[in-house]
Amino acid sequence: MKKIVIFIIYGTCCIFSIKVNAQQGILKYVKVYFTQPVDNTYSNNGINAVQLNNSVFDTLAAYINRAKYTVDLAQYEYETYTGDPIATAINNAYSRGVKVRYIQDGNEAATNSGVKLLNASIPLLSSPVKNGSACNGEQYNIMHNKFVVIDEFSPDTTQAIVWTGSPDWDANMSSGDYNNVIIFQSKVLARAFTNEFDIMWGDTTHGGAAGTGKFGSCKPNSGTHVFHIGGSEVELYFSPTDSTNNHIIDEIKSAKKDLYCGMNDFSETTDATDIVNEKNAGVSAYAILDSYSSAGTTPFTTTLPNGLGSNFTPYTNANYLYHNKFLIVNPSAPCDNPVVLTGSHNWTASADAENDENTVIVHNDTIANLYLQSFANDFKVISGTAVTKITNPCTTGINSIDNSGSQLDVYPNPYNGNATINYTLTQDTKVTISVYNIMGEKVATLLSDITLEAGQHTFQFNGNAAGIYILQVIEGNHIYTRKLVQE
Repeated sequence: MKKIVIFIIYGTCCIFSIKVNAQQGILKYVKVYFTQPVDNTYSNNGINAVQLNNSVFDTLAAYINRAKYTVDLAQYEYETYTGDPIATAINNAYSRGVKVRYIQDGNEAATNSGVKLLNASIPLLSSPVKNGSACNGEQYNIMHNKFVVIDEFSPDTTQAIVWTGSPDWDANMSSGDYNNVIIFQSKVLARAFTNEFDIMWGDTTHGGAAGTGKFGSCKPNSGTHVFHIGGSEVELYFSPTDSTNNHIIDEIKSAKKDLYCGMNDFSETTDATDIVNEKNAGVSAYAILDSYSSAGTTPFTTTLPNGLGSNFTPYTNANYLYHNKFLIVNPSAPCDNPVVLTGSHNWTASADAENDENTVIVHNDTIANLYLQSFANDFKVISGTAVTKITNPCTTGINSIDNSGSQLDVYPNPYNGNATINYTLTQDTKVTISVYNIMGEKVATLLSDITLEAGQHTFQFNGNAAGIYILQVIEGNHIYTRKLVQE
């Protein structure tokens, strides 16, 4: 067994004047809100999830009201209602000189009463209608995105905002329906969403008329998919070009302790089978499916109720929807890469192969726990049974990487001086190891596409400034991250 020891010292070009708490650092850059009550007794770090009862769209309007340069909106459905603040905020932004662009789903154009309230001078594009001719052997289906990008070109990078999540824009989505929104303060992520918007818009000019855009399978892959925001890795995928369901399956299979699925429309049988397989392997697995959208599908009728038993519950309210589209993995196991997967993407073949959708995957224990607080309350209200609490199993500090058998051990962490990184491989593998600061800037490369022999390899890192750093290991097709906290 060959043992490699590498020392990396990061210079003083980027100095942190304030130490950032490892758990709370992400909350400066990522906000999460839910439209239904949450159960804060499931908080494992003193950070409570927040319900915005009938005010989620007031929050969106507040962000738009702060826009100074640009607002791009891609929204499937927008039906106005009494007290609706969104159209007013968009029109006011346009009136004060903000460049606004709006993409709506062409199938919903006739009923999108909120869109009809917008200033007629605001550039507007409707996507091709469902089942219209397309390319690559697929037909157009729906433009199902629900995202807003604000001030991506602002010279102040802290003003760049991405809003996404599950809700369409109508009265029920704000109150009676079950929804979540996630908001990122990140110029790099805003740039990626803008790039996708530009592809559909057919032009990159803010405030100008739409060109000949591309939708559905006609779109190219939009580019960068992995980002570092607030000290955590965030992945971004757009359907149908990015094989999103493969990433969903990867996250399901990454479960080691617990897994929670809250889904509006679920017909992908492979996903359901994989959830049951994780449960059978000892993972605590739960699922909520909306009966209006999912009833009649195999996951709803057979796979999940048979495989999960009482840990599966349907939502059967005749007046409202369980409209979430999220997966939470390992929220009770902070050492096992906790993740949240959310966005507009339902787990259906059409969402994966035809619709325009967006999916974000956040690798962070705090965000995962916030979503657990929401799911736990949802499940108890809907089923009448409480979700079993999983005690923190993080004791060794050693993690296998994506079930590959490799192990990563960082100690001490937090550290003052050098952090020692022991990385053990079970077979010869090509590896890249990098370190990023909290702004997502690469500050050190420990290895760059080097084949390591099986065995243990040791590295040391010193950021030379207090703060959070992100260790990223790319091992073949696997990507793994770990927070390093320098005191």
